[in-house]
Order: sequence, then C-alpha cells, then structure tokens
Amino acid sequence: MNATVRKAHEDLEALRIRARKIVEEHKTHIPAEEQQALQAISEKATELKTLIANETKLEAARRDLSDLDRYLDEPRHTIPHGVNPDDESRKQFLRAGWEIKGGMIYAPTSIEGTTVRLYDGQKQVVGKQAMYPEEVLFGEIPTDDDKAADYYRKTRAIFSPAYKAAFSKHLQLSVKHRSENMAFTMLSGAEQKALSEGTDTSGGFIVPPDIQAEMLVRLPQKAVMRQYCRVQPTNRDTLRWPAVKGNSGTYNGLSGAHIYSSGFVGSWVGETPAFSDTDASFQTLDIAIKKVRVATKLSNDFVSDAAVNILAWLAMNGAENMALTEDSGFINGDGSALQPMGLTSVGITNVDVEGTTADTISNTTAALGSATKLINVAYQLPAQYVSGARWLMRRTIEGKIRQLVDGSGRFLWPPFTGSGFAAAPADLLGFPVTHSDWMPDDGQDTSPVAFLGDFSHYIIGQRTQITSVVLRERFADTDQIGIILFERIGGSSFNTDAFRGAIC
Repeated sequence: MNATVRKAHEDLEALRIRARKIVEEHKTHIPAEEQQALQAISEKATELKTLIANETKLEAARRDLSDLDRYLDEPRHTIPHGVNPDDESRKQFLRAGWEIKGGMIYAPTSIEGTTVRLYDGQKQVVGKQAMYPEEVLFGEIPTDDDKAADYYRKTRAIFSPAYKAAFSKHLQLSVKHRSENMAFTMLSGAEQKALSEGTDTSGGFIVPPDIQAEMLVRLPQKAVMRQYCRVQPTNRDTLRWPAVKGNSGTYNGLSGAHIYSSGFVGSWVGETPAFSDTDASFQTLDIAIKKVRVATKLSNDFVSDAAVNILAWLAMNGAENMALTEDSGFINGDGSALQPMGLTSVGITNVDVEGTTADTISNTTAALGSATKLINVAYQLPAQYVSGARWLMRRTIEGKIRQLVDGSGRFLWPPFTGSGFAAAPADLLGFPVTHSDWMPDDGQDTSPVAFLGDFSHYIIGQRTQITSVVLRERFADTDQIGIILFERIGGSSFNTDAFRGAIC
C-alpha cells in the first residue's frame, strides 16, 4: 500500500467516526444542519473511495505487468517447439505446461491458479486458458473449407521456435526505423520466412500464442459479458450451435414466453398412452465470427526499451480495450455484417417499467410508478432460469431504482445502509446487479434500460487468432507508434426465453 492510499484510508476512517457520532447523538431525529454535515461527509468519503480504487487499480496493473514480464522470461514457460500430429508433439505441449482435455487445448498463463477480482467485485480463481479445438493443432487439414485450412496452417506455424523471436524483433525495428517494410527487409532470410508464415489476410502478423493466451485470460476481468456468458472456441468463420425451438404458448400472460424450454412437452400417462406429445423442433443457430479492431499508441522509447516488455504490455492493454469493444457489441450489436447480435437485438421479451415521468425510471409517494413494474420483471422470468439470473444495467439506472420510494417517502431498495459507508446492496429483488455503461439509458421510449436473465444462454464464439498491425507514420510527430489488434469473435443468444428486458 503506497502513501497516498494509506493517507486516504486514514481520512476515510476519520470521516466514518464523525458520521457515526452524528447518527448516535441524534437517534430519533437528525437536524437539518447535521444532515448537511452528513451529506458533506458522504461526498468526501465517495471522493476518497474513488481515489483509493484508482490508486489500487494502478498498483495492481504495475504488479501484473512486472509479473507477466518475469513469467514470459522463464524458460519453463516457452512455447512448445513446433506442431506435428504425433504423440511426441503432444508430450512437448504437456511438458511446457499446456493441457489437452475434452477435445480442447489449454495454455498456461501468468495468473493461473491465482484469485482475481472481477468487474462486479466477485472473486474467481483463474485457470488455464482455452485456446484451440484439438483438431486445429493435431487433426487433418480440412479439405472442404479453404479458410479453415488456412487457419489450421497459420496456427501451427506460429508455434515455430523462431516465430516469436522474429515477431519481437520486427516490432522493435518498426519503431526504430518508422517503417514496417524496412523492418522486414532488415530481418534475416530465416526470420522473414518464419514471420511470413504468420501473415494474416489483413496484412498483419499473428500475435504469438502465449501472448494471445495472456490477452484472453484477462478479458473476463475487464469485460462484463464474458464473465457470465458461454464462450465457445471455434475453428471456422461460423459457429453453428444446436438450439431447440421453444414450445409455443404463453407464460404468465406474456406471448412468446414459455414454461417449457423446448418442444419436449410431457404429461402423466397410463401404461399404454396414446402418443400426443409435441415433437421437439430442432434448429441451429449460426453465429458469424466478426472482426474486432482495437487501436492504441505508445512511446517509441518504451517500445525500444525491451521487446518482452512491449509484448507484456500488449497482453494487458490489448485485453482491456478488447473487453470494452466486446461488451459494446454483445449488448448493442445489430447483427449486421460487421456486428454480433447483441442483447438489444435478439428478440428478448420486454416488460414495461415506465414510471410517473414519461420514459424514465421514476415514482412518487402518491404513485408507485416503476416500483411495481420492476417487481413484474423479476417475476416474469421463468422459474428454470431464476437460480442463475442477474441484472445488467447502467450504474446510473441502478441509482434511479434505489431512489424509488414507498407512500411514506422511504426508499424501497435503499442505496446504502448504516451511516452511509457500507457497500451498496449486492442484489436487487433477490438478483445480483452487474453494471455496464454500454447499456441504454432511460429517457427514450421503449428503451431497454435493464436485462434480467441467465447470461449463460448467450454464447460467444471465439476464433483464437489475434493479429497486430503497426501504424508507420501516423504518430511520428509525437514520437509514438500506433498498434492495431484484430480479434475474431461473434455472439448471440441461443435461448432468449432465459432473459427479460425492462423498457421505458
């Protein structure tokens, strides 16, 4: 803990003591002057807590970068030397700490086995990172799909012992000479050959597999949707996911909502019943793998210092930027040629929560407005999805919900407890609350200000192939280099009945 954080903790404790004293001295009624004092204390406390959170986050990032740098330098964490469809190649992966199970290949990471704090405060033990279906490295090259075949070959090529060294050297030379082309010509013939085997269709070079693993393992720590959705690696441009068409009918009076999650509808029968059950209606959900682009820039001096440092930095900063971009698409994507099918577009059953003020979350002591309607949302979710359900909304929307009052002006779901320094309640109507500023705000007619549901029924298709492109001249006047990262990913819900939307 640095001196700034230590001092902020001391000041926060002093404020807490002052607030408690005011509350204890005025147990039945707090005078207006003391209420103003409490308000000022609360505002200062919020400021200090924000300072502590930011400083703690910065410290953690520095520590993570240092740990990752050391990890990538350790010989025992080298990439397996080459890929061949034989037992010896598999043994090399196992000796390097990789794992093969259930048809999937998992990479070790610098945070494997550690406990990390996720976006909404939950803690999770991080394991190995799922990377490729086993057939990508050890199976036959596809003959029915040229793009898949190219993916297999390039993925195997970047496991070459020379590839990571050539990738790092090329990055350093690109900075030094302000030119990717010149940097490439300065590589040896063997280095050029190794790097060329990892050339992407967009003209960039595929990031070495261990660095990709570090990016992917950090994404759930930064993203909202990845924490709770189902992530499925794929080796094709389209993830074809089996789905079962929901049973037709209504649930709690909502058309299109079903108590049965499929066409398998049963009944109690005798020994020799007449067959009258509904046949299951199977279908497939095709999730197109799209391209996510994130860009950043950094000091040429920093990049020139050490190639390993820049690769470690890319793993951290790249993951943070990808997480933000992913959440934007998985929440608001319209399913067009360039975007995934986000929650706002998949056809979730919506429930009106418009309050006493048009198109907003609101109520008064005379009219409950949004309060009773939010309760409707919670109880319109079919019972089979309740145990894994959670809310997703902007933090400002939760703030408006916490301000809803009963007929006596008391908060229905208080934002704070005690003297105001306790953490906000972890749930709303019995469900955890997760925040994302990509969620729509209120103030617009039929705007989905919140979703309640089991997010494991939204699937994220991931094709493990992150590539990089160096921007040559664009930031030369500021002595910086630009780097673009491309990720292949898509998403959609294979069962929209597991969600309910709250619209204004």
